Amino acid sequence: MIISENRFTVHYLIQAVSKSEAALFCRRIAYEQSVELPDDVLSDEIRGHIVGQLISLTAAERENRWQASISYALDSLGDEVSQFLNVLFGNMSLFPGAQVVGCEWDEIPDEILPGPKAGLDGVREKFGITRRRALSCSALKPIGLETRELAHFCYSFALGGVDIIKDDHGLANQPTSPFADRLAACTDAVKRAADKTGHLAAYFPNITADGSETLRRYEQAYEAGAGGVLLMPHLCGPSTMTELAKSGIPLPIMAHPAFSGAYVMSDTQGFTPEFLYGTLWRKLGADFVIYPNAGGRFSFSEAACHAINENCRRPLGGIAASIPTPGGGVQRDTLTSLLEAYGPDTCFLIGGSLYQHPRGIEFASRELTELLNQ
Repeated sequence: MIISENRFTVHYLIQAVSKSEAALFCRRIAYEQSVELPDDVLSDEIRGHIVGQLISLTAAERENRWQASISYALDSLGDEVSQFLNVLFGNMSLFPGAQVVGCEWDEIPDEILPGPKAGLDGVREKFGITRRRALSCSALKPIGLETRELAHFCYSFALGGVDIIKDDHGLANQPTSPFADRLAACTDAVKRAADKTGHLAAYFPNITADGSETLRRYEQAYEAGAGGVLLMPHLCGPSTMTELAKSGIPLPIMAHPAFSGAYVMSDTQGFTPEFLYGTLWRKLGADFVIYPNAGGRFSFSEAACHAINENCRRPLGGIAASIPTPGGGVQRDTLTSLLEAYGPDTCFLIGGSLYQHPRGIEFASRELTELLNQ
């Protein structure tokens, strides 16, 4: 048996009343995430090279919490994203009291987790937003409208200068607006608006679908002239996002958090929001990371939002930065304070607030554009 000595490290927050109890829990995790067998049936070679190894265990700031680091054999990953996720949080996802908070990414080959294909700088260059200002984004909705109505909204947003106009995550392939029809109508809408204003907005269709249909829609979006795509990685599979990011199709990916909430809602289980959205999604290939902003319809704290932003942008080996995209209740009247708090390397997703403007979507979009251009 030829086994490499190379290993990678995962960091956890463990819930336990004592250090000895925490150490026993870490041993359970180390075995469960590597060999899933009792120690007495393992060979010395497997025990010494494949079994997870606890390398540090210290008290955390909170009572009955422990910071733990466990290393795993790099060979256990093979060359697949799905197996990396399995080792990261496979069976241990069924253990209460263990949360993944970090990973030593420089120990994992970029061939497995390549990061965004465009990222912050690439998106700015692609869309001609080289001046240091924040990006704007809005969404086409609701389900039930026909394609021509959604395309009219798209046209109005584009006339007002919105940078990115995405499908709402609920728009899929419904009878009222089939994917192919909506793709054609909305890519045409942004081109018609550009003929009038000189500003070409980017339309991002929702390509999330079953199995290989997601890749087919990615290809369709590129052929139709879309500027990028919306993807829900926890519905179509996280490794699907990486497959798209590795492909030769040069469309940036905007990742949406639908179906991911259970991973981050507990402070003793799953992942921290900044790890999942700010770091793991970035490594999986998200150019844009949508997350629920503090003060909106959801329950993320301001501290969590700032931590997500930081992880999206901070240096991480040689991979590109993702663009943090706060949404879920961002309002026109709070945007100035959010700009001051989050800075220009942000994409602000504003939906309902623009629809509610008494003078209509185009006027609201123009106000938004003027604010970002100040």
